[in-house]
Amino acid sequence: MTASPSPSTTGPTLALVGATGRFAEALASALALRDDPWGEIRLYAPGVTTRTLTVRGREQPVETLREDSFDGVDVALFNLSSEVTGEWATRAVSAGAVVVDASSTHRLDEEVPLVVPGINSELVSHRPRGIVALPGPLTWGLIDAAHVLHQGWELQHLVVTGLIAAVSQSDRGVARLREEMYTVAGEPTIGQHPGDVRAAVSDLPVASPFPAPLALNVIPWVGEATDDGFTTAERAVDHEVRKILDLAAAVPVVVTLVQVPVVMAHSMALHARCARPVSPDKVRQAYVAAPSLVYLDERTGEVPTPVDSVGIDPRFVGRIRQPKGAGHHIDMFVSADTIRRGATAMLTVAEMIAVERGRGAPAVTMG
Repeated sequence: MTASPSPSTTGPTLALVGATGRFAEALASALALRDDPWGEIRLYAPGVTTRTLTVRGREQPVETLREDSFDGVDVALFNLSSEVTGEWATRAVSAGAVVVDASSTHRLDEEVPLVVPGINSELVSHRPRGIVALPGPLTWGLIDAAHVLHQGWELQHLVVTGLIAAVSQSDRGVARLREEMYTVAGEPTIGQHPGDVRAAVSDLPVASPFPAPLALNVIPWVGEATDDGFTTAERAVDHEVRKILDLAAAVPVVVTLVQVPVVMAHSMALHARCARPVSPDKVRQAYVAAPSLVYLDERTGEVPTPVDSVGIDPRFVGRIRQPKGAGHHIDMFVSADTIRRGATAMLTVAEMIAVERGRGAPAVTMG
């Protein structure tokens, strides 16, 4: 069955591929807040589905992805698993669409630009394979703050400690955290004796995607093991930051990711060493001027927290400080709803492509 056309079909055709889940909902929400250059918007998911998604004020069915789904599509926004993205992206490009991919499939491909609007937007038009990749959700949490530092003072060393919310394991992770919290909430002494939290949550019906209990706990392990002691998720952040900022090979990016009992929004503690002398006041001024960031002044008691970042686009940055006698070093803390950030960035890239192809109104570049 062919997707029902949107109210206007004069603009370019947009396909949302993987139009279910939190990210698709964030895309639909972001669409409602932007100028609308699109004619038809199609919604697809692999396999048979009866789901719907509200797009531009009307409920629209999510259709089964088929070989002819990309006929007439100008831009295809992919939010599929990496296991199936490659095959369907190839089909979309062959049909004439430009693919914007949110999966990990193409992020480190030399022939695929890894784009963050407002940082390296110019790369959108350089896509030998017809694909533009977006960074992963953890990288979204820190890339804006890191870019401001690199642009102003040139990064020489970046240390990242990520405090990662349960949503990193999708709805399954959120469900498990909630079950654990319900279980331990009524026990006033739990968490004070060895093994008591593990015992309390050991028989929960929701299987855990985490290697240890998350309620009342933190887990310094996100991702899978590698042969150098870092996890796959930590290595991914390292590689993505390095590619986006075009960092020299000699610049270390050291990432430690810690799963924390937070539902949504990730937080990052950043420590940077810069090539040029840096001062907290100058960094504060740079963050105030950055369109992508909201500076919270810790001197007045305002600090970034994940519960204040959920459901909004800006990234909050604060706790800007400098070790005494270390004029080339700076520290800060960032909190961000990276699902919102990624969805808004994906639409910005799609609008840029539509304009480039002569099919849309000028996009507003999002920082």
